[in-house]
Amino acid sequence: TKVGKTKVEGTKTWNDGNATDRPTMIKVDLLQNGNVIQTHDVLAVMGWKYIFADLAAYDAEGKAYEYTVKEQPVPGYES
Repeated sequence: TKVGKTKVEGTKTWNDGNATDRPTMIKVDLLQNGNVIQTHDVLAVMGWKYIFADLAAYDAEGKAYEYTVKEQPVPGYES
C-alpha cells in the first residue's frame, strides 16, 4: 500500500483593474477526485493565499488522488 501526504496551495488572482469594491474574503473548495472535501476562507489581509495541507496522496488501493480547487461564486465576478 502506498502512503504519503501532499498539499495544495495557491493564490487568488483578480482581473478587475485593482477594483476597490472587491470582497475582503472568498471561499474555495478542495475537491478530491471531483468531490468537495474541504472549504477554506481566503482573505485579502492574508494576501489571498490558501493552503490545504496534510492530504492523503493515495487511496487504499494505492491510486493517487486527484485534487482540484474551485472558487465559490463571488457576486459581480466570474471565475
